[in-house]
Amino acid sequence: MTSMLSDPALTGMARSEFARLVAISEPYWDALAEAAFQRRFHCPRGYLLAAARPQGRKAATSTLMAQILSVTRTNLSNLFQDGHRILDLHRIPVTPIPGSPARTLQQLQTRLTSVENTPTDQL
Repeated sequence: MTSMLSDPALTGMARSEFARLVAISEPYWDALAEAAFQRRFHCPRGYLLAAARPQGRKAATSTLMAQILSVTRTNLSNLFQDGHRILDLHRIPVTPIPGSPARTLQQLQTRLTSVENTPTDQL
């Protein structure tokens, strides 16, 4: 399929020129992907994991997480999905924290305090 789409009749350039174009364009894909991410979510990429880990651990409700991260719940859902893909890719398990998810910032702060006092082997 790629061979057909890179045919000189379609691209208007020799295959070697097209291959060179692909090669020199490669570094720009990450920048374009980052720009698209910024437009979509209005937040740094680290938010993917900052959203996915606590969400997977049931640390806070989606509504509270969206408020904290200043995103819509729809964007938060996309962050969760993308973040979980990364966690799955690296085979990083996500174990829920016992109890109900925090619904307020105060409940989340209380939850942080209780988790900080829990031995690491129990997290």
